[in-house]
Amino acid sequence: MISETLLEAEQKFVRSGVIGVGGTCVQAAEATTDELSGRTVENALRQWESGHTEFPHAAVAAHYQTVGRHGVRPHLVAMLRNFHLDNRAHHVLGAWLPMTFDAQNGDYLSYVGLDYFDQVVRFDDAQRVDAFVAAAGMDLALLEARALGRSAHASQVVRARAATRVVTQLDRIAPDFALDPAVAAAGLAALAQPCADYSSFASVAAEALNGVPDEIGSAVRLTLLPTTRLHDEQMFIRCIQIFEGLYRQVATAISTAIRELRRGLTAAAKERLDRASIRLEAVPALFRVLTTMPVDAFAIIRGFTHGRSAVQSRAFREVEFACAPLDPRDFEHAGTIDIGEDTLQDVYLAMRKTHPDVRVVEESMRRLDRAWVAMKRGHWGITLKVIGTVPGTGGTAGASYLKHAATMSLFPRLSEVA
Repeated sequence: MISETLLEAEQKFVRSGVIGVGGTCVQAAEATTDELSGRTVENALRQWESGHTEFPHAAVAAHYQTVGRHGVRPHLVAMLRNFHLDNRAHHVLGAWLPMTFDAQNGDYLSYVGLDYFDQVVRFDDAQRVDAFVAAAGMDLALLEARALGRSAHASQVVRARAATRVVTQLDRIAPDFALDPAVAAAGLAALAQPCADYSSFASVAAEALNGVPDEIGSAVRLTLLPTTRLHDEQMFIRCIQIFEGLYRQVATAISTAIRELRRGLTAAAKERLDRASIRLEAVPALFRVLTTMPVDAFAIIRGFTHGRSAVQSRAFREVEFACAPLDPRDFEHAGTIDIGEDTLQDVYLAMRKTHPDVRVVEESMRRLDRAWVAMKRGHWGITLKVIGTVPGTGGTAGASYLKHAATMSLFPRLSEVA
């Protein structure tokens, strides 16, 4: 249960009159009385229940974005739970509806929408994953541009610029998605103008977002279900989703590189690891967005999302488990992870003795290690700034846990062959 103190703190933000960074979300600010009360979405659900329409995914998502998961009326939550019981086999409703009734017992997976992601996007399809990442990045920038249009205060200007910069880096973050170069060009043009309103960029980005495959676009729209009415949480969810896609691509690259090394495809393995490093080296653009999170706003979000820690990310742990043997006790929150019998470090060191040509992969491994450690250090720095030294969620020690994690190399035994 959310404490009264926490509910009052969220209400204070919503009533502050601020839209965007440090205030309410645009959806809540623009909602009608019927939208806020839930009457609009309830009518849509009743019509579907009567067999007159398609399931109102968009209406449900819009309501949750307006009031937050904890603000949805209990009878609506009960309706959605019952609909799920009757539609478990449905490829969309079966995986997505649990996000709508997990306010009291949800975890990181349901918070970010990873079950739905796996069902619709498919983590082993690089082009689809990158399409999701690119779409999430563009939606993030549009979210901030829209807030800027409603309230052009200094903090929102900084956030909008940072989110736009992410879009200009999508060719590195999501290289397997063929994004129209005009989108990045429009972003760079907006960034070149200190007082830009971002409307031209938003128009180009919105058109590109509408052009992604329908299933991917739906996955992006439907998985933005915040727990609060704070604008900052919507940004936070989008950034987490982009990171999840990034982790999955890196994990896939490593497992594929292992197979390529075994087949003697050294050049292919090297190129694959280098491409993974390029993705990670673009992460600072995402961190610039996250650093705009107000400390007091995150304190509220953290309270509403207790127990939903990114330490539960399976894709993140798959990266580290695939690289070198690790003590499972260091990752007790990750659950069972099966990455195969041998790690990249094991395969490389074994082949290095009999296949000297594999040594060209070593520098790519070191580059990947540097990029991964730099990313973890960035995460630690942001956490220290936003929550300080208080205990973290998910049973971790917060910033001190991340500081320790940031010292762990992906390939600790490479130092033996330096």
